[in-house]
Amino acid sequence: MALAPGARNLFERPYPTHAGLLGDLYACVPRDITFPRQINSGENQDLYFAVQLAFDALVDAGMRPHSVDPVRGTVRLGYAPPFSASTVNWLEHTFFIDQTMDIIRRFFRSAPEDALAMVRSSLVDSLPAPDARSFLAGLGHRVADWIARECSFTGGATTLDAGALSGIAALRAAIDDLRSGRADVALTGAIASPLNRSILEGLSGEVTFSTGAELVPFSKDGTGTIPGEGGAFFVLKREADALKAHDRIYALVRSVACGAQPMDVMLQTAADRAEAPLASIQLIEGDGSGIADADEEQVAAVQKLWGEHKPGGPLVGIGSVKGNVGHCLLASAAASILKAALALRRKVLPPQMPAAHPLDSLANLCSPVYLLNDARPWITGDPSSPRRAAVMVEDLGGRRAALVLEEEPTTEDRQ
Repeated sequence: MALAPGARNLFERPYPTHAGLLGDLYACVPRDITFPRQINSGENQDLYFAVQLAFDALVDAGMRPHSVDPVRGTVRLGYAPPFSASTVNWLEHTFFIDQTMDIIRRFFRSAPEDALAMVRSSLVDSLPAPDARSFLAGLGHRVADWIARECSFTGGATTLDAGALSGIAALRAAIDDLRSGRADVALTGAIASPLNRSILEGLSGEVTFSTGAELVPFSKDGTGTIPGEGGAFFVLKREADALKAHDRIYALVRSVACGAQPMDVMLQTAADRAEAPLASIQLIEGDGSGIADADEEQVAAVQKLWGEHKPGGPLVGIGSVKGNVGHCLLASAAASILKAALALRRKVLPPQMPAAHPLDSLANLCSPVYLLNDARPWITGDPSSPRRAAVMVEDLGGRRAALVLEEEPTTEDRQ
């Protein structure tokens, strides 16, 4: 995708100069997904990308994507396809061609009908061939349906759009499936479609894009965010079932809180629901969009809860994966959860994109919050307390969410 640095758009605002693009990673293995026919360029490629990610997650969890026996499972996916290849192809075959022919008729009023028919035929021939399957596959809800069918899941399959909170909203729905007994396995995740001009046009009217080549979260030099693409899936089970099956557990989801309250309220709510003292949370995976004012508000929310640092008092490291992959829009929460879960699994406080000039609030020695510019071994100092991480996410509309993750149970807990 060509990005024109400094170019102005419909809103008289510049496009981003850089973006976190998937490139060849936006792909799938056709033989794994058993496509019923040849894929064409006018179809919803997001569907195949999402199915591949879902399959990879199941394989990592020791499960078979194409199960012979039915699985009491559900699929909850954060996804919103405003301009997929499939929907655009159908618009081109219908509305766009009609509009084009109407414009031609206005400019060439005396043009013979047979000549106009040839023009229309040429336009149609230049487009990917349409069919009913590709049209239906382009509808957002069909992505979750397809995944459930391919995985032999017998429970519900839904697609939801909660903006940047989509990954957390889908996760919460999956947790409800397990708690209610509707499912024994819940597959959840979120994907962000490849960026294109239409998406960037709309986003630039609301989002402050960076004028530089990097997105550096929690930095005084932050001029804006950088958009990104991607996706992630998680396989969820009830803790007792995962322990009984001796599954590899990346992290335990202890609580989720979503709402319109200030971020400090959401974080405190998540900690209370998890029955986790704030001092036991040593890692904050923040929203960290690279917009200095927004990042400052995130830090202030954490500092408000932890209070002024005193010698020997608890410290909490903060960072954001957006500095590595960009702001992945609907998949941004899923990316944050993935990073925090891996940190717990590997017992490492992970670094973010280093900030040469951190926010003044982070450079203050009285602050209990410090910036994770470098990787550190995760030492708790309290063997009786498990490692815990919190994830904070904020959407453009002012909705916020926080969740608390905990490291996998000890060997004694597994017995």
